[in-house]
Parts: sequence; structure tokens; C-alpha cells
Amino acid sequence: MSYQFKQQESLESGVRRIAAEQLSQAIRELKNAEQNPHQTIHEVRKHFKKLRGMIRLVCSGLGDDYARLNVWYRDAGRRLSRVRDAESMLESLQKLKERFSDPKYEYTELFSELENRFLARKQQLVEEWIDLDLELQSLSQQLEAALEAVEGWKIKGKAAKIIRDGLQQTYQRGADALAILHQRPDDDLFHESRKRSKYHLYHMRLISAVWQPMLTARIAELDLLNDYLGDDHDLTVMTQLITSETESFGSAANVEQLLSLIREQRQSLQTAAFQMADRIFAEKPKAFARRMQAYWTLWRDERGGSSGTIDGE
Repeated sequence: MSYQFKQQESLESGVRRIAAEQLSQAIRELKNAEQNPHQTIHEVRKHFKKLRGMIRLVCSGLGDDYARLNVWYRDAGRRLSRVRDAESMLESLQKLKERFSDPKYEYTELFSELENRFLARKQQLVEEWIDLDLELQSLSQQLEAALEAVEGWKIKGKAAKIIRDGLQQTYQRGADALAILHQRPDDDLFHESRKRSKYHLYHMRLISAVWQPMLTARIAELDLLNDYLGDDHDLTVMTQLITSETESFGSAANVEQLLSLIREQRQSLQTAAFQMADRIFAEKPKAFARRMQAYWTLWRDERGGSSGTIDGE
């Protein structure tokens, strides 16, 4: 697995290696974008999210560079969100179709019509974005420059403390978002919890080698939690789209039927997400971060070195 730190490299070397790998993969995707622009955009945005996850983990070591890097990759991903959102709507519709596929529901015609309408909408977005090819080409060139700049990235401080601070900050935000969500559940707060749990997932992947069996299990649960929250968010976006463009999605009866199915699906997803998130974020943030720091230190010391030198060790 390339998206994880290695025992024999310094933290700074690991950060540079992982950043270079993510950028190189994104550049390769963009150079072949004409084959499937929708898939390309999806993959490139995933690379950006992984990059942002990593720099959040080591933010205290990056110092003043952190904010600049985080904002740049955030904005770069947003530039591609139009097409990706249209693809997400089709994926969400397919999951609804699978959930209500039993013949007793008699929704075959409903899903068939809606699928055609969402497909047409996605194609229209691509056709209207007349400069999409230029946008992707420009982004590829910018990533080439970003890749060269990675060699100059510096991580200053003790690696174990940097990792502990990054883990604690993200875990704390995830726990706080969950606590607020329990008190006042709404779409924005579910989305906030989704973002925080996603960053926590990236952090667990990055340090997974420190205790592979245990963290692999945690990663699997986080993957499932993020599936629940991601599917719920996509259905939120679908609801907003349908209610703002009702005339584009067929008869009023069809629209109301779809919205009813969405509400039922979201209830199920949110119940499952709460149950899992409560367990994942049950530990106190400081205790969790210190426990992970201890695993990190033991793992690094196994190679015969120390986890506390100024170059990121």
C-alpha cells in the first residue's frame, strides 16, 4: 500500500513520497481524460482529498505552508465538482433502485424514467462546459509544477508529536461534530460529520503499519461509516436538485414518489451511521491520540532508531 508511512523513512521523506505519488497518479489520469472524463474527474478529486488528508495530519510540521497547500487543493477539487456531482446522482439513483428492487414495489418504470433524465442532465452539463478539455489540460500543467515543488516540502519538529497533534485535532473535530449532530440533526451537520470521519479514515490509512491488524479493522469500519454518510449526503444533494428543478424530473407524482423513497433510505442510512460513529468516536480525543502516538513510537523504535529528531524522525 503506497498511501501509508514506511518504517524505514523519515516523516518528511514519507510525506514527500506520498504527495508525489498522488500527484503523479492525478497527472496520468488527466493525460487520458478524453477516454472517460467523468471517471478521470472522480479519480483526480480522490487524489486531492488524500493529499489534503495527509497535510492535515502533519499540519503542525508544515507550519505556514499548511494553509496555502490545503486551500489550493481544496479549490482545485471544487473546480471539477460540477461533472462529478452529476455522476454521483446517477450512482445514488442506482443504489435506490437496488434497495427497492423487489417486484412488490413496482418502481421499474419510475427508475427507468428517472435514470434517463439524470443521464440527459449529466450529458448536458458536459456539453455546456465547453472548456472542459482546456480546464483539465490547465490543471495537469499546474500539477506538474506542484509535483516539482513537493521536493521542497519541509516537516519541522518531532515526528511522534506531529502525528499525535494531527490525529487529535481531526478526531476531536469528528467527535464534536457527532455530539452536535445528536443534539440537532440536520443536513449540514451530517455533511460536516462526513468530512471529519473521512479525514480520520485517511489518517488511519497513513499510519496503519504501526499495528496492521488492529488498524485494518478500524479502517474497515470507517470505510463503512463513510459509505453511509456519503450516500446520505448524495441523497441530500439529489433532494435539493429535484425540489429546485421539479419540472425536469417528470410528473409531480413521480417526483413525490422519489422523494418518499429518498426519505426512507436516508432514515436507514442515518440510523446505521449513528450506531457506528458512536463506537468509532467513543474514546476521548486526547487518550486516542496518545495511544496512537505510543504505537507510532514503538513501531519506529523497532527499526533501531528514535522518533524524536528534528528532521521529522
